[in-house]
Amino acid sequence: NAAPAIAEAPILQMLSVRTLVAALAVAVFAMAPASAFAPAKSNGRPATSLDVMGPKQAATMEKLKNPAKFEQTVQGLMAQKGLTRGQAEKRYGEFLADPDGFALKAAEEQRREKGYKDWIEQAMANSDDPEATLRRIKKFQRVNSIKGTAIMVIAGGLGVWYNFAHPYVPPGH
Repeated sequence: NAAPAIAEAPILQMLSVRTLVAALAVAVFAMAPASAFAPAKSNGRPATSLDVMGPKQAATMEKLKNPAKFEQTVQGLMAQKGLTRGQAEKRYGEFLADPDGFALKAAEEQRREKGYKDWIEQAMANSDDPEATLRRIKKFQRVNSIKGTAIMVIAGGLGVWYNFAHPYVPPGH
């Protein structure tokens, strides 16, 4: 009465390569901060667009699509910010190509002008109750860090479970 060979095999021999890779990926993702996986732009901030087209292309497309709105926006920027036409078109193109990145960059410049080191310091300075604001920010960061880690661990665990439940069997075996 010989028991099946698989019962005698050590656990590592039972695991498929896919299972080991999935387990390793879960460990790496669970320990690394989310920002480690965001591609950084040259200024060190994570990218907020796919960079499929640049500001010049975005401005040209908008100019062809809606010339009156484009002209009104450029003229408004020139008057409001004291920019040359070229600078205004470039700024509008940067906005069109990456609105989120443009807003983040503008907020960052505004913070630097006012002398704040980061958005948390600025939020505290603009708050009626700085300590309560800091507590809310820290709680928000802590809770969302836990949620993100839980999602990665659960997804990784499901991947490991799937590999155990549906082991890879090479064709012909």
